[in-house]
Amino acid sequence: MRVIRYLQAAYLLHLMGLASIVMTYFFTRQFLFLLRNDAELWKIILNGYAALYFFTLIFFSQFDARSRYQNYKMLKDKFFEYGFDARLLKPFIYSRCQRDAIAVAAREFEFEKELRKLTYASGFRWYHLLPTLIVRRPGVLFTREYWTKTLFVKTYSSKYFLW
Repeated sequence: MRVIRYLQAAYLLHLMGLASIVMTYFFTRQFLFLLRNDAELWKIILNGYAALYFFTLIFFSQFDARSRYQNYKMLKDKFFEYGFDARLLKPFIYSRCQRDAIAVAAREFEFEKELRKLTYASGFRWYHLLPTLIVRRPGVLFTREYWTKTLFVKTYSSKYFLW
């Protein structure tokens, strides 16, 4: 069940990782083809850049997925301990990936309806993919704190559930 929960808690990130693997393959193949056939320099650079971009995206998406899984485990413990409490969820509803992790934990405790009401009341819909913080302050992408909280969340050991 751990693997299934890991996949469910960050399914969009896993899909992005798979899509990045496919795109890396195609752009790398195109890059090598162009390199062998003495194509124009700008085409070689563009395909090489795209291959490198999608290659790094594989790792970023999986680091983020691991962090969302840690959020899921922590929120599952919080739901068990306190029940559904909007105050516990407020820090996690501003990112689509975190909302997905919350949804998996909420589904296990049958709090889906309350979670939907909370996210709807907070103004979030299914199409809000980018984290609110990035939309409001794009410069936050250049801070260490953002990357630590996004990609390198500390491993959470559950108090109530065996993992």
